[in-house]
Amino acid sequence: MNKLFFQAILLFAAFLLFAKGTYSQSDSEKTLRLGIIGLDTSHVIAFTELLNDPSNPEHVPGARVVAAFKGGSPDNETSRKYLEQYTSELRDKWKVEIVPDIPALCQKVDAVLLESVDGRPHLQQAKPVFAARKPVCLSLGLLRD
Repeated sequence: MNKLFFQAILLFAAFLLFAKGTYSQSDSEKTLRLGIIGLDTSHVIAFTELLNDPSNPEHVPGARVVAAFKGGSPDNETSRKYLEQYTSELRDKWKVEIVPDIPALCQKVDAVLLESVDGRPHLQQAKPVFAARKPVCLSLGLLRD
């Protein structure tokens, strides 16, 4: 595992601890239901594998990706190239529900991972999450075009 990915995993683990801390003690035994916004980066697959596959040696218990919103940027080459591939894998292999919009996502989850590869739409994508009063972990998007 490369150093940058390891650092991302540590940040992600800190987010999970924070999100778990937003619930009452009686809720702490429940699995944290996570949603993902932006299915155009390999991070969505990596995080879902770590959370949803208990047989993975690096499995992180206590949270599960249950729903996702595709997002995507039509003018970004990376987004166009991978959006459908990663969406299909999440839906078909990991049984993650693909929802039509971000408000629908927020109704199904306790916290959100904002993973869009293109950082330009992050603020607009995060606003409905903030309005729903859900914790959100923002990734650092990259402009590649």
